[in-house]
Amino acid sequence: MYIANHSSFLDILITTGLNPRLVLLTNRWVWRSPVFGRVVRMAEYYPVADGAEDSLAPLQDLVTRGYSIVVFPEGTRSYTDKIQRFHKGAFYIAEKLGLDVVPVVLHGVHYTMQKGDWLLKNGTSSVYYHPRIPLTDATFGTTYSERGKGFGKWFRMELDRIKQQEETPAYFREQLIRSYTYKGPVLEWYCRIKTASEGNYEQFHDLLPRTGTFYDLGCGYGFMTYMLHWAAPERIFTGVDYDEEKVAVAQGNFLRDDAIHFEQADLTQYELKPCDGIIISDVLHYLLPADQETLLERAVAALNAGGRLIIRDGIKEIEDRFKGTKLSEFFSTRMFKFNKTTNDLHFLSKSFIEDFSRKHELNMQVMDNAKFTSNLIFVLEKK
Repeated sequence: MYIANHSSFLDILITTGLNPRLVLLTNRWVWRSPVFGRVVRMAEYYPVADGAEDSLAPLQDLVTRGYSIVVFPEGTRSYTDKIQRFHKGAFYIAEKLGLDVVPVVLHGVHYTMQKGDWLLKNGTSSVYYHPRIPLTDATFGTTYSERGKGFGKWFRMELDRIKQQEETPAYFREQLIRSYTYKGPVLEWYCRIKTASEGNYEQFHDLLPRTGTFYDLGCGYGFMTYMLHWAAPERIFTGVDYDEEKVAVAQGNFLRDDAIHFEQADLTQYELKPCDGIIISDVLHYLLPADQETLLERAVAALNAGGRLIIRDGIKEIEDRFKGTKLSEFFSTRMFKFNKTTNDLHFLSKSFIEDFSRKHELNMQVMDNAKFTSNLIFVLEKK
């Protein structure tokens, strides 16, 4: 018996394509469906609405003829990719028919086509096979009821492990772009260019804890905020920006949930609440030098112990690449006008950040990942 998690219609297509000698246990709706019913009945898939006990004789006949059985123990697709309770009927059948169990973990199918969605998204669906587990193996319990609970717990842990490994911000790029499609072609184009040039914000994802409360100061349209939250749903984000139009667009994204909130405010006046991390990316050079230091002081004061202040900005000492920084700002503020500025730009010096870090006794890490600009990333950690 093959058991698999169930969160998408694609689960059925994937599992039926694994081997020609498989039959699925279906619900009564599929059995009677005017679209799928004829195919299901011809393939000898079996409806289990009447109970597992009444299914033993016909399923034994199929097993005797060399077929394996595919079961989705959740019973129905979930609207989320969280695994629901495993019903014990599947494990009752396996016990009575003397079948080994092969766990099959499906990942990516919910993202590509979730329940209630009639459209496919561009994504990758993966099938993770695990070694067969003999009926005599007591790892997941000795009774069919215990095995149902044990397998359900194991499936949740295994899917969480896969998600943490695979669902980095890049995984959600298509979802982000599609959520801005109806904001207009220019903004969709900007979303594509921005996320590509930022490497889908993977470096910021690696620098932040996966849980906690965070700020994205100078959040713009919210691209980074959404991707960092989707990649770690237990991150609670507040995005703040001076541009009221950008904040309205970010706040109005139909995929926004209660863990994301955007506010329009002047960063030099904004009151930060206690948090676990703050990102200030490509923002400080828009502020006057006195305001830069004031904002950084407020940020450090708001950080909890162990919290991180992540600063990325153009550093004027790196002369060979500083021209690229100024050129990119010319395009964003003058030509395409995606960013607004009311005064001259004031880029940082590395020594200023180093002095600030020593003053507040912060642990500092410097990262230089840029090729054509003088942007450096400073990670300041509060002790």
